[in-house]
This record gives sequence, structure tokens and C-alpha cells, in this order.
Amino acid sequence: MTALPSRCAVLIVGAGPTGLTLAIRLQQLGVDCLLIDKEPAPLPWSRGLGLQARTLEIFDALGVLSAVRQQSIEVKAMHLHNQRGPLLELDLTGLDAPFPWVLSCPQTDVENCLIEHYLQIGGKLLRDTALLDFRQHGHAVEARLMHAEETVTLQCDLVVGCDGANSLVREQLGLSFQGVDYADQFLLADVDVDWPHSKESAHAFLSGEGALFALPLPQGWRLVLNVATDEILPEEPSLDAFKQRLTHLFAEPPALSDPYWISAFSIHRRLAGRYRVNRVLLAGDACHVQSPVGAQGMNTGIADGFNLAWKLALFLQGIGGGKLLDSYETERRPVAKSMLTNVDFLSRSSFSRNALWRGARDSMLKLLARQPTLSAKFLRTMSQLDVNYRDSAIVGAGSGLFASLADDGPEPGDRMPDASLKNYNSGEALRLQSCLREPKHHLFVQLSSELDHHEIVAAFALADRVPETFGQHVKTSLILANAMPDTMRDIEDFDVAVLVDEDGSFRAQYGESAGLWLMRPDGHLGYRAHLSDGDQLLSYLRALFQQQG
Repeated sequence: MTALPSRCAVLIVGAGPTGLTLAIRLQQLGVDCLLIDKEPAPLPWSRGLGLQARTLEIFDALGVLSAVRQQSIEVKAMHLHNQRGPLLELDLTGLDAPFPWVLSCPQTDVENCLIEHYLQIGGKLLRDTALLDFRQHGHAVEARLMHAEETVTLQCDLVVGCDGANSLVREQLGLSFQGVDYADQFLLADVDVDWPHSKESAHAFLSGEGALFALPLPQGWRLVLNVATDEILPEEPSLDAFKQRLTHLFAEPPALSDPYWISAFSIHRRLAGRYRVNRVLLAGDACHVQSPVGAQGMNTGIADGFNLAWKLALFLQGIGGGKLLDSYETERRPVAKSMLTNVDFLSRSSFSRNALWRGARDSMLKLLARQPTLSAKFLRTMSQLDVNYRDSAIVGAGSGLFASLADDGPEPGDRMPDASLKNYNSGEALRLQSCLREPKHHLFVQLSSELDHHEIVAAFALADRVPETFGQHVKTSLILANAMPDTMRDIEDFDVAVLVDEDGSFRAQYGESAGLWLMRPDGHLGYRAHLSDGDQLLSYLRALFQQQG
């Protein structure tokens, strides 16, 4: 069992998926962190379930994806129906992503996989340990904890509240958490269902009585339905409401087993007014809560932790200062705000009993079914693959024309698309996204297929300067369009990896021009420029990694 230290660099309050993601990444970055949770063990039941395609990339970078997949099933499609039949089928396998599906994995199993990995890599976790209060002063935070029935004081550099919708950290910071409560009541049941539907698909049945969602589980199905506020529910939830809804939907209603778990709940939409006050920050449900429709909440929290970790690590090294910490809120809060708006629209349209509104909704879904481009855009949004930080103050581009061409690869702040590459020396195949397993910035120096003298000179200059000056923070890789020319062979004497875009996968995503692509440790594009703008890239790196006074 972890002993309570007297100090740590980062105290993380709350060992849910958000806190665990942050803790694992900080541990990989060599940061001394302590993760605490007031519960003695993970809760046996949870409402979080679906892991989106972007989250699977994050879990791959953390080294936990394989373990999570063993506890999951792959959901490859989403079917929407009304009482008259199918409205829309969404095929997730068409996503341009290394893991084009949703993993259905109960949150408890997700947490167990994350905890096991965190402890394996040397992480410190204290359960049955509650935060009482904290005080910020100067360059530290003093936190009082209740541990083993004793009150102890912990000195730390930073505190991150990942302690859920009822966050004590947020409350003690005095931050607002404004939003609305949904009027309907909700019932959830994990059961076996005797019907022919494949467990590779999730289903939403939208009727005049409300919605019934059927989500496949590794064992059975999760059924969720909304109930009007004027309907009287028994004190102890039962399957009666589910059976009644199924009777309205099916001529021959499917049989249900006794529930593995059944629960009644209400839902809210709320967003914290701020994500940071000096050395104390919030992440996950502590700063945003929403309807479970679309499986966005747990995934957004995990992405919060992944965005924040590398920034905390640099800040603790004296790099970036308040501007770097501020970028967490300026990047992630707009994402949460947009997500809340989208989920609210999906939820209200799904739950509606108004005939006119339902007719308009069903017409829109049928239109989506006839418009593959629109349905693909909707899927990318729900999969969180198109989250971007284009307005962030810490991303940038060179001044050349290439740097501003949106059609020629991702823009600064975008998630960097995956691509297949081959290590020139070993012949080993790799994916660009797999570079995230090494939590650094990754500079990809892309050479064109029509390699000229100017490109060769620029490539050698960067191969010399970047590793020498920024090697602690940046790993440099050279990407060849084809075989290594004799004029480039001396590049192997430098501290760079040489990769080959053998099948044109990288060029298909990033264009044909000679370019510079700086991938941040969270997989987003920090800087882009033409190869001839190397001096501008170096200026950007100097500003990014400048030690603060």
C-alpha cells in the first residue's frame, strides 16, 4: 500500500478515468504525482460505457488499449429507428482513424485497466483518502487530507480536481457551475435481451413515448429510457417501464432477463466558469457534465487529462509559465462548450414527445442517411476526431503560403491524421500515431519526391540544430517519399529517425510539398511550415521551451 508522502509535485484528486489518464501520462513524463480517491475501491456500477475512436488513440499512447480491448466489445454501427422502422444507419468502420469503432467497456473495467497500468509503471495511488481543503500560497499548494482516520498535510506544486460533478476542489475555488437540469427522469437496466440484433451495433428507438437506447455490453445489453416527470415511478426501479416501452415498439416484444443492475437517475448540463485558479485546475466531470446520449462525457474528460499532462510537466520544469497553463482552459473549455450544445440537441430531439418536433427530427435523420458527407461529418464529431485548437495562442505556422493552405494537410491545432510509415534502417512498419507512446513533441521533416539541393541543405540544418538545442523535448524524424538518395546518407550520423512514406499514406494526409510538422505530445499539430521556413520553426521552439524567470 502506498504510504502518504509529505510532498509531491502534482496532487490529483479523483481516480476516475480522467484522473487516471492524467496520472499515467504524468508518470510517463517523469513527474512526481500522487493520485487520491475517497472511495476504498472503484464503484461496481457506472454509467460511463462507450470509448470513442479518439479516446482509443489516447489509450494506445498510454499503453492501456490492449488491456481495455480484452474487457470490451467493438461496436461498429449505430442504428436509429422510429415506430415505423429504420431512420439512419451509421457505419463507424468508415472513420479515418486507426481504431474506427466504439469500444463498449463499462467504466469500472476501464478504471481497473488504468489502475493496473498506473501501478505497474510506478504510480502512487491512495484510496480511502479524502481532500478536506487546500490553501494556495506563493509557489505551492498546501492540502489537508483525511487518511487512515488522521488529518495530514501535503505540500504540492499543483492540484488537479478530477473529483466529479460534485467537485470539492471546484467548490473551494468558488467557481460557477451553471447549466440546466433535464425535466425527464431516466431508467437504466443491464439485462440479457432475447432478440436478433447483433452486438456489433447500438440502437436508438425513438417513439412518441420517448427514447429507448440499447447499447451492447460484454455481458448483455444496457437499456436506457426517459420517463416523463408526470409518470409515477416505484421507489424501487423495475423492468416494468422497459417492458411497456418495448411493447409499443415491437409487435412481438423481446424477453428480458432479470437485471444485472437497474437504476433511476436524472441528468444535467453544466459547465464550470473557469478551469484554473493559479496552481489549482479542474478536469473531467468537475468542469463539465452532460446527458449520456452520444457517449461524450467520459471521453471528453480523458482528453482533458491528455491535453493537460504535458503542459504540467513543462511548467514544473520552469517552462511556459502561466501562458502554458492558461492554454489548457482556452483549448479545452470551448471543446466542452461545443460538446454540451451538440449533446443537448441530440438529447432533447431524442427525448421529445411532440409530434411536430419528432417529424422534423425524423426527416433530418433520413436526410443524413441520403447524404454520406453529412453523416460522415456527424460521426467524426461524435468520435471526437475533429476536435481542434486552431484559436490557441500556443500553436502557429510559418509565414509561407504552404503554412496557410487548409487543403494541404491539417491546420495548426488540428489532431494530426494517422499515416503508415516504415523505419528506413529496420524496415519496421509503424503508424504516425504510435509516436505518441513517447511523450515528447515530434518534429516530422517531410521531403518531397522531387528532392532538390535546397531541401537537402535545409534537412541537414534541422537534423543538426533541433536535436542539439531541443533534443530533451523534441524527437526529430525525417520522412522520405521514396528510397534514400546517396546525397542524404550522411543524415544517419545525426540524432534523427529516418522514415519512408512507402505507400504514399503520409502524402495523402499531408500533401506533396516539403514540410515541417510538429506534433505535440497530445497528438495535435503545434506548428506547420514549409521546409524553407526552418528558421521560423526554431524561433517557435525557442519561445515554446523558454525557461521562465
